[in-house]
Amino acid sequence: MSHFCLLSHPESYLAHDWDLIADEPSRQLWLKHYTDHFEVALKYASAQYGRMSGKSCATAKQQFAQAISQLQADPASLPGGKLNVLELCRLRDRTLRANGLKDVFKHVKDRENASAMALYPEVVRKLHVMNGADKWLHLVKCVFAGNIFDLGSKATMHLANQSTDFLAAVKNGKPRPWLIDDYDRLAADLLSAPPAKWAKAVVFVDNAGTDFVLGIMPLVRELALVGTKVVLAANELPSLNDMTADETVDVIERLAAVDEDLASLISAEMFEVVSTGTDTPMIDLSAVSDELNAAAADAELVILEGMGRAVESNLSAAFKVDTLNLALLKDPNVAHRLGGEVFDCVCKYTPAGS
Repeated sequence: MSHFCLLSHPESYLAHDWDLIADEPSRQLWLKHYTDHFEVALKYASAQYGRMSGKSCATAKQQFAQAISQLQADPASLPGGKLNVLELCRLRDRTLRANGLKDVFKHVKDRENASAMALYPEVVRKLHVMNGADKWLHLVKCVFAGNIFDLGSKATMHLANQSTDFLAAVKNGKPRPWLIDDYDRLAADLLSAPPAKWAKAVVFVDNAGTDFVLGIMPLVRELALVGTKVVLAANELPSLNDMTADETVDVIERLAAVDEDLASLISAEMFEVVSTGTDTPMIDLSAVSDELNAAAADAELVILEGMGRAVESNLSAAFKVDTLNLALLKDPNVAHRLGGEVFDCVCKYTPAGS
């Protein structure tokens, strides 16, 4: 594990700069959020693992409550003396895994992937009658609409148990200008294709279901069609409803069975899936897998998608290549920090050297 090879200044890179030791009001909000969310996670764990998980859930609940109580008394008590949202993610997931609760949202991910895959052919067919600027803008809006499914956010957790009209969500999303809106600059580079500006792109994927299947896959499929090889980078271990590398491979293979163009692109080696080596909804690019670095060494574009990877961490990170951050804001604390509100959109495009 080492720094991501495309970081401009790895020696000064900081994945997450929200110091909750210094920010007492935000610390209290986040500690309550994680306390409440842990209760929800345990309900999903019970559904995933059945009655035999009762003792494990009870032990996990006790351990997490003790850890939160310790942080209330001494905010610097975690190893390393830091406290931020990334460290709270790690604390939650470590506690679950230590008690054998390694993938508590697995059944939800599977269900949401199946539901999104049933709609995938219709979403792709819609692209066939679109051209140029209209198509690329639609694809970015698809990413925003897909990113709403997030089991780490109170504002959207309930959607896991509801059916939603994805295409209506795309149409009815927040209008431009978005909270961060570099789309015009992005579109100028997208519309130069074919040939594509970028020979290879590394895409850090986020959630299962609509997020990956109907948001990211149509976008990267279109990039591949205009000549950009796509490296999909996903978690090594499960966390919330995030895609793992193994799940990403499985879903792509199933989509290729109903999408001849995607199947042809895969045969032409325009897609590669790698593990980031990481295990949280945010991503710390100071410690990623050698596999990712080998695949990314000659990439010319980095896409960070999702509130955790693209906003809570890495929004200000500097890269050697063009970078695109895409996310829908689903947490009021995160939105407020950026001067926005829940369901605002972030499209930050930073060409190399700017």
